[in-house]
Amino acid sequence: MGGQGCGKSLASKAIARQWKIPLLKLDAGRLFDKYVGESEKNLRKALSLAESLAPCVLWMDEVEKGFSTGSGDSADGGTGKRLLGTFLTWMQENKKQVFLVGTANDLDALPPEFLRKGRFDETFFVDLPNRAERRIIVEIHLELRNQKPVDFDLALLVDRTDGFSGAEIEQAIISSSYEAIYLQQALSTDLILKEIKRTVPLSVSRAEDIARLRNYA
Repeated sequence: MGGQGCGKSLASKAIARQWKIPLLKLDAGRLFDKYVGESEKNLRKALSLAESLAPCVLWMDEVEKGFSTGSGDSADGGTGKRLLGTFLTWMQENKKQVFLVGTANDLDALPPEFLRKGRFDETFFVDLPNRAERRIIVEIHLELRNQKPVDFDLALLVDRTDGFSGAEIEQAIISSSYEAIYLQQALSTDLILKEIKRTVPLSVSRAEDIARLRNYA
């Protein structure tokens, strides 16, 4: 769990890369079907496929949006609750080497039985990057755009991106690169700083949400 753009999905991919096993993404939105019973069938087929490819990492992005936890059945005829029940049973009973990784921005939206031991065994919090991590992120995104980090004032960029997520740092570099092309000049520290100044990070615009996630963690 963690704020948007902090690297939760990237962490899921890194697990599979580190372990050198396949990474599968379960897109909950594609499970739903207009015919009664087909959604549950689609889920069982997806899980069966994951089992056939074991050992593997099964990644569910924004898991809290994939399964209904509401008490009412009027919106989808109870399909969401039936899917949740099917998935909970599989999490409990599956014996194959399928390592399930779910990313979430809001764990309050998930039922407690979803997070108990034996289903999701551990919960990790991905916070906003610290100073050392921001420096690495800046260097990575400069190098991805054929820029040499030594040509930039990295210390200043790291200072000015305090409270930025990795995605917000990336976007600041992308936008300033477009500006450099428009101005027909080389990308510079000043152009990046100009874009950083324009950006209002989520740690400012959604400060209460970030604080709530940290308190939960």
